[in-house]
Amino acid sequence: MISFRYHLVSIIAVFLAVALGIVIGTTALNGPITTDLRNQVNTLKNDRTNLAQQVKSLQGQVNNADAFADTFGSSVVAGTLSKQSVLVVTMPGASSTTRDGVLHEITAAGGKIAGNIALTPNYIDQRRSSDIISLVTTDQPNGLTLPLTNDPAALGAALLSYVLLGKGNATDLTQVVSAFAQLHMLSVESNVVPSTNVVIVGTGTMPNGDYGAKMELSLVAAMQTIGGHLVVAGNAAGATQSGLVAEVRGSSANRSAVSTVDDADAAIGQVSTVLALVNVINSNVGHYGTAKSADTLFPSPAR
Repeated sequence: MISFRYHLVSIIAVFLAVALGIVIGTTALNGPITTDLRNQVNTLKNDRTNLAQQVKSLQGQVNNADAFADTFGSSVVAGTLSKQSVLVVTMPGASSTTRDGVLHEITAAGGKIAGNIALTPNYIDQRRSSDIISLVTTDQPNGLTLPLTNDPAALGAALLSYVLLGKGNATDLTQVVSAFAQLHMLSVESNVVPSTNVVIVGTGTMPNGDYGAKMELSLVAAMQTIGGHLVVAGNAAGATQSGLVAEVRGSSANRSAVSTVDDADAAIGQVSTVLALVNVINSNVGHYGTAKSADTLFPSPAR
């Protein structure tokens, strides 16, 4: 009969064999494994260094391009907007420096500023939505067909785009702009005349589903629907999350009809904005800048 001691000795022998195997195996493999891990770490370090050098090189190229645009941009765009009028609409919170740079390049291109309008935070404030509905439904320009909705974004956009693009009578534009100004929803920096060529200056991001983001995008959509030649010019932040540039690029209907620039806070983007507008007038839509959603950095010059 097999005794308990025999079982105990057998179990101990098995565990000793396993432990010995682990020790021997570890000793045999430790060198190759350690060497392989060290090689992988060194490879990753080299990759990181190479990527950092590439980023530095690309940033240098962008800086050089911006310096070139700052120096020679006016010469690049000269004459491209000859005999064209351009309306500039600045969204709430957009940089005045960006807007002024865009205005400068439009003028350098031979374009005439049809108007310089700035929407205020009141226009995109949900607490003021009833004011917009009341204004739009009380006095409508002849010929305007409002969308069948109580959505202030759609209604406000329909009215503003209709008069700004010259679809109403001669007096409609003045009356509508004055009415919105009295509500402190827009300010006018210069006399406004209708134009189908529009640059909308936006910036930054908004929360997903934000009321203000919907108000801004609705105005862009309404303008392009009734035949506007539109460029939305913003910055890199506006090309992410719910920024206006991102919203336009994320909508198939708007992306195919409205051009965007996501580096308009730099000289190269301001030159791009003018060239993008020239291309849109010639039915060539594109998306420009440094964001992943852009088609290319810079529009092809058009004459």
